[in-house]
Amino acid sequence: MQLSNKQVLIVEDQRPFLLLLKGLMQSMGATDVVTKSSAEQAISLCKRHKFDVVISDLHLGADNKNGYELVEELRVSKLISPATVFILISADSARPIVLGSIDKRPDDFLIKPFSQIQLKTRISRAWKKRQFLLYAYQLIDKQETAEAIEHLKNHLSAPSHYKGHCEQLLVELYWQTNNPKAALDILKGYTDGKPVLWAYVALGKTYLKLKQFDNAISVAKHILKQNRFSADAHDILAHAHLAQHQEQTAIEDIKEAIRLSPFSLQRHIDACNIARETADYHLAAESSQAIWNLSKRSVYKNSLYWCGMIRSLLDVAEHTDDKKQRNKFQQEALLTLQRGKFDDHLQRMDREFDVDIFGKIINARVSAIDGKLIDAKRHLDASQRDLDEKYAELPTAYIPDSLNVMYTLGEFDDAVELAKLLKSRGEKLDQNSESMLAKHEALTKKNLASYQQFNREGIEHYQNEDYERAKASFALAQGFAPVNTGVALNLLQCLLQLAKKANAADAEVVTECKRLFKLIDDMTLKPPYKEKYDSLRDELSKFIGF
Repeated sequence: MQLSNKQVLIVEDQRPFLLLLKGLMQSMGATDVVTKSSAEQAISLCKRHKFDVVISDLHLGADNKNGYELVEELRVSKLISPATVFILISADSARPIVLGSIDKRPDDFLIKPFSQIQLKTRISRAWKKRQFLLYAYQLIDKQETAEAIEHLKNHLSAPSHYKGHCEQLLVELYWQTNNPKAALDILKGYTDGKPVLWAYVALGKTYLKLKQFDNAISVAKHILKQNRFSADAHDILAHAHLAQHQEQTAIEDIKEAIRLSPFSLQRHIDACNIARETADYHLAAESSQAIWNLSKRSVYKNSLYWCGMIRSLLDVAEHTDDKKQRNKFQQEALLTLQRGKFDDHLQRMDREFDVDIFGKIINARVSAIDGKLIDAKRHLDASQRDLDEKYAELPTAYIPDSLNVMYTLGEFDDAVELAKLLKSRGEKLDQNSESMLAKHEALTKKNLASYQQFNREGIEHYQNEDYERAKASFALAQGFAPVNTGVALNLLQCLLQLAKKANAADAEVVTECKRLFKLIDDMTLKPPYKEKYDSLRDELSKFIGF
């Protein structure tokens, strides 16, 4: 391989080693060598300039992107071409390494110290492999998956040193196209010969996709006999055991996978999903924090992950009967919220995100968890008013927790409208949001049906001027929608008619009216509700002293 006509980028935060690497590359014939000390600088440069070879250290400073995050962003954002070779280097041979998917896999990995010959050999070998598979990579890059599959199948029929790499790409493309049976046909060829780790891991994942869970478990155990430190094997076991309703075993499996390899974003997302399915809210909270920490410097950074971290802490509070534990996690959520005001990562990724407004929604949820429903309603009302004033279109980040509180308070009309808006966007939410909303929608379905039934009965009784029965029906509806504005107004309407009928308001009516006024006073009401409330309040003032 000739390096004299290749453009090389070196990313290394330790200047002595950076200069050493540059010298090695120049002595190997490279004449165009550019150096950067951080992944962020490298990404900025790659937006303007294309390189043939990128060499990066894995560790690039505690507060900066690491080498895996760099290769992932360069490939996902298409800042390097499919032909570019990416070599990752590290002095930490004990660190768990997870190569991951096509998008973020480096072409090779070198452990320091290494010689010039080793470096040259690895670059040359990676370059030849990239060139051999270049057309397939180009098709994948253009998302022409069917064409890429046909091209790779043709490659397999010819003798080649890269047969294994072709098969690995094919398996992943078959997964992407939901064709695990075709992937299985490729992988079965590895079961009788010398064990190949990637093939056995892929085989276990393929059995999961085929819902052959006993086979997946068998393969995972075989992998662990060969390599007891395989996090991938524990991932497979976790998903298989969960599918077989062995929830506690699945939790133990995913915890072990995280212990072995704690720096995988996808692994923590899987852990969070498993934890929520098994109601292990503590693990969900731990993984949510890891998801934020791992994603905030990656190409997948999203303010929803920060919101999810706070949400997961409140989920622990909501699902514990221990008052001290509830207070502890509520305070931790509120403290995390305050820190968000000074989080540079959050501000850079979403400059329009308003921590103070989100804080009002979170305070509404805290009040709801504590049973202080009127306080929750006031916080929620203030947040929705601020959102209307600040944004022409409501950002998705605020919707899940707003819906949570609306469902809890029984503000079903607003909740249904907001849920429709969210669904119409077709956006993929973080796993915390999806799980929370799915749970609340399921619980709310029954409450909503009961609320609608009693509210409808109340309206019928009212229209028939049977105000006592109307009042009773509306009271039952309010039991399912504790601070619902519409029901509160309907009840006030009944109380007014009963007061008119008696030409006076007894103590019970006065007390009930004051309770209902407290639910509505100072709230932002839709025009029809406001007009109705003002009219009722004026008429009731004749019977009740304010």
